[in-house]
Amino acid sequence: MNNILKESFEALKRRRNLVVFFAAAHVVFLVFGQWTVSEKIPFVLDLRAQQLKEIQNLSYLKPLTGILASSLTAKILYTFLFNLLVGAFFSTTLTGAIFFLPYLIAVLRSFIIGILIYGMDSGGVMLMVFYGTFLLEFGAYCISSAVGMDMGLSLLWPMRKKVESRKEAVRIAARDGVKLYLLVIIILFIAAVWEMSWIHYLGPLKLPDPGQ
Repeated sequence: MNNILKESFEALKRRRNLVVFFAAAHVVFLVFGQWTVSEKIPFVLDLRAQQLKEIQNLSYLKPLTGILASSLTAKILYTFLFNLLVGAFFSTTLTGAIFFLPYLIAVLRSFIIGILIYGMDSGGVMLMVFYGTFLLEFGAYCISSAVGMDMGLSLLWPMRKKVESRKEAVRIAARDGVKLYLLVIIILFIAAVWEMSWIHYLGPLKLPDPGQ
């Protein structure tokens, strides 16, 4: 296991520029989203009000307040699998076939979260829960996005892998991607435990009223 983790961290070092690139995008657009609300930009305020109204009716959240509500273990596993499959693999890695899509998804996600959390309950515990979850989940998404973009760039420009065959370039990128996904899995599991444990005992995060 130690050797596998060592290989994963070595792959992470090789992709550190892409990971840092996505980390910067997430932070910048999270802050930018909050700034646009503070400046009361009309279309952003309309988007924010719409998102705050719709968030409680999102279909993927309903199991957490319905059939899984009484079981912390079930909520952790559900959140982990959803974030791994939908949040990471389908949204940020497969989309890397068109290499710039993971970046656009990172920008949109972070911006939306930024406009949603502006004015959020500023209590110390709630902020700790939110930012702990954000750092863990979006840290994992930075890695999964780097995997996707690396494969897309390899398909477009195989010479970055020092080979001429696109098939071989993608194969090399995918080999590193598999190693990196071990880190994605570990981080997202920790994130699910962190988020769901707090929410299970304290209740959901209190977002601002849509009218604010």
